[in-house]
Amino acid sequence: MRGRLEDEPKPANGTERKAKAPQLSRALGREAETLVHKLHAAARDIVEAIDTELPRDLEKRFSAGAEDIYTQNLLEDRGRRLPKLIERRYREERLVRGRVDAYVRLFERLLDALAETPQGDNLVDASLASESGKLYLLLAQASGRISPQ
Repeated sequence: MRGRLEDEPKPANGTERKAKAPQLSRALGREAETLVHKLHAAARDIVEAIDTELPRDLEKRFSAGAEDIYTQNLLEDRGRRLPKLIERRYREERLVRGRVDAYVRLFERLLDALAETPQGDNLVDASLASESGKLYLLLAQASGRISPQ
């Protein structure tokens, strides 16, 4: 008696692996997109922790779909003073520390996901050069997670 179909040997030509590659790529793409949305929300949480309330104009723009508005705000409006502010408040305030740590962890998860793709090195470099990446580097340095460059 012949075995069931799943007991048959798999083709050795790699067709199964090729079929899984697009699925893996789509899954990583969805994960990366989800993490980017979470990073934008985490930047919003950091602004809220620093300012104790969210600026109305920024919140309107965020609600209208400009998800990166808080990342831009942190980098542009506070650019020079933000590292010292984060460093001090990170040491002193649990809320700021928790939100900074959450952002850093999310960004590192994004880097890990991107590194698994065929163009991983290029995607990691592009992510670090993005506004979210610049904020990650600033927060990671201010929190002592990575050394200043």
